[in-house]
Amino acid sequence: MQTSNNNLIRTEFSVKTEWEQGFSARLDIFNEGEIVEDWTIEFQSEFEIKPGEIWGAEIVSQEGDLYILKPVDYNETIDSQQGTSIFFNANKVNGEILSPTSIVLNDDSSAIKQTIIEPVEEEVVEQTVIEPIEEEVVEQTIDSSITETTTEEEIEADVNFTLVKNWDSGFEGKISITNNTGGNLDSWSLEFDFPNQINNIWDAEIEENADGSYVITHAAWNREIVAGETLTFGFTGNNSVTSEPQNFDLDGSVFNSASRSDSIYTYSNDDLESELELGREYQGRATFYDAANPAGGLGASGYDVPMQSELHKVVAINNIQWNGSEASGGFFEVSGPKQRDGAAPITVQVVDYLYERADGFDMSAEAFEKVADPIDGVVNIEYKLIAPGDDYVTAYGYSIGQGIVVEGIDQTNPYYAAVRLNNHRYPIESVDLITNGGNLVQLERESDNRFVLEGNYPLYGGQDLVVTDIFGQQVTLDDIDITNGSSADIVTGEQFELV
Repeated sequence: MQTSNNNLIRTEFSVKTEWEQGFSARLDIFNEGEIVEDWTIEFQSEFEIKPGEIWGAEIVSQEGDLYILKPVDYNETIDSQQGTSIFFNANKVNGEILSPTSIVLNDDSSAIKQTIIEPVEEEVVEQTVIEPIEEEVVEQTIDSSITETTTEEEIEADVNFTLVKNWDSGFEGKISITNNTGGNLDSWSLEFDFPNQINNIWDAEIEENADGSYVITHAAWNREIVAGETLTFGFTGNNSVTSEPQNFDLDGSVFNSASRSDSIYTYSNDDLESELELGREYQGRATFYDAANPAGGLGASGYDVPMQSELHKVVAINNIQWNGSEASGGFFEVSGPKQRDGAAPITVQVVDYLYERADGFDMSAEAFEKVADPIDGVVNIEYKLIAPGDDYVTAYGYSIGQGIVVEGIDQTNPYYAAVRLNNHRYPIESVDLITNGGNLVQLERESDNRFVLEGNYPLYGGQDLVVTDIFGQQVTLDDIDITNGSSADIVTGEQFELV
């Protein structure tokens, strides 16, 4: 590559989100000199980038702690006074986030001026606009208060246009959006009318331009504008500006989550009831975990780990709606950023809970990828309790139409009667044993979703059980042996009706 002014290339490394074992990071490359083409960048770090979880570049080689990356198609060229960004997920080293060192662009270590932005506990998105030097900012600004109605809430934001530079054949401008909603503004887009042709834009994307009617949407790294935050994107275009952008129309989704502020970790939520309602739209945050190797073993629901191909169907719910394991086995429809961009919602089943979250889900990595890009790390989601149809096949290979599945517990014996249920259309409220005299004895729900008969008296052979869902529906499971020490599943054929 032939490059001038290589000493004017600089980088910035920042951490966007982090979780217990890893983090999402952003490496910005700014070109303050002449055009850069067909570049590569190398750096040293003890962290390991997760396979397939890098965006904006490809890994050419990794030898020990030395990485060499090359650009992808859209950023092979970095124009003068422009930049590009590389995003990736990586592991922590001994519980710490380590920054890359010895960053070199095209084997010229003197070309890099490196800035390290220290990681923080919550999302950090460094919005960098490279302003032209030795030019006065022209103070031509539109200051508009936008109120746009969405499904449930109003979007209140200030949208400002500033003409940074104006000359006969072109211009540079920037637009800032200040989120005044009091919640997180997610998946935003901005419409406006502007007669000038925009030929370059950064920190945003042009979704549509129909004869000067623009639709501008977020970039991959700034989908969310938190409460009170101001986001700015810049652009250049043709011809001198004689008529500024007008008719601003801001769209997006507003989220008021308990875990939306300083930390995603919360233990109380006054706005969320523990009892689930069918079809009610809930809002919250979503993160992801390795469901194939859960840190807590099988998870609080006690279900087996699904096959790799079925991991996209399972999640851990928050500590409020877990409700003493009552949510175990429940099915939810989930929508995230990808669904707000047009993808179909996904269906997941609760198999665990996240004790330090008071809204939303900790999703399997495979489920998270269906609602958001893994680089996002933490996203806003909508979710609701649903009733799967008879033909829905769960992560454990049974269709709902086959009926409730009794999971065997190999520790049971005549003096320890216990049962665990799966494949039920709705969450379970209670399980009762029918005695020989026709009376009902309620089994106690334990923390790992077992229903246990209290009392030190023996049971032998099959027993009839009455299972009640959270809506009061009851089914009877006949001749179920809950003391035989077997881990085999029993497919009952009995299922709750659709409410």
